[in-house]
Amino acid sequence: MRPNAAILASTLTACAGTAAAAPPPPGVDPHQPPPMVGGPVTPAPARTLKVSADGRVTVRPDLALVQTGVRLTAKDPQKASADANARMATLLAELKRLGVAERDVQTSQFTLTPERPWENGRQLPVQGYTAASTVAVKVRALERLPELLARLPSVGANAVDSVSFAREELGPARDEALALAVGAARARAQAVARAAGVALGEVLTIEVQHAGSPMPMGSNVMLRSAAMAAPEEAPVSPGELEVTAGVELVFAIR
Repeated sequence: MRPNAAILASTLTACAGTAAAAPPPPGVDPHQPPPMVGGPVTPAPARTLKVSADGRVTVRPDLALVQTGVRLTAKDPQKASADANARMATLLAELKRLGVAERDVQTSQFTLTPERPWENGRQLPVQGYTAASTVAVKVRALERLPELLARLPSVGANAVDSVSFAREELGPARDEALALAVGAARARAQAVARAAGVALGEVLTIEVQHAGSPMPMGSNVMLRSAAMAAPEEAPVSPGELEVTAGVELVFAIR
């Protein structure tokens, strides 16, 4: 019986060797590990909390912005332009006498427009020309602003288009508004996390949505006639400017 057992064992070994040596199916790399059952494992999405908030700071203005100038009409364009230039020269001299520095006065517009009125649905020929010259004036001594506005008509200005207020340096106020916005966003995130029963983690991203300069409110005044008497000094109230900043924070939660 032993010889037969040896023959059977030899036969089984040969079959096993033949099966192990069988070539892989077409398109299968024998050096690559077999694929995982069920496909690759997809990692769980990150758990985050996004919040946004604003910060606001009020500051006192330290300068006024005045748009003023002259508008004159004459039959001849050269005369209209010359008269407007002469009055503007007088106006600039008065601004200098009132303590406005030359660097704080800038010509913002000069126009020469033909006047063609309409009558019975048709436009008439040119009746004259209107010359308009406008300057933008920075008034740093706010206590002298009422005097300046009162003096404008007597020195040739017959238009004050706007008066607004601003602040020369807004950097510190803008930085403070940003800090307040970040603090408000963090406090909001903590409140949401407590309500949701999760723990607040580190800040992942910070985005500054806006941190702009305030838009001062202007007051529009039109002096109709250059020959009108100078008005009495009116009280001027600069008020306050509001500087705002907005941020968006993304926190990890666990």
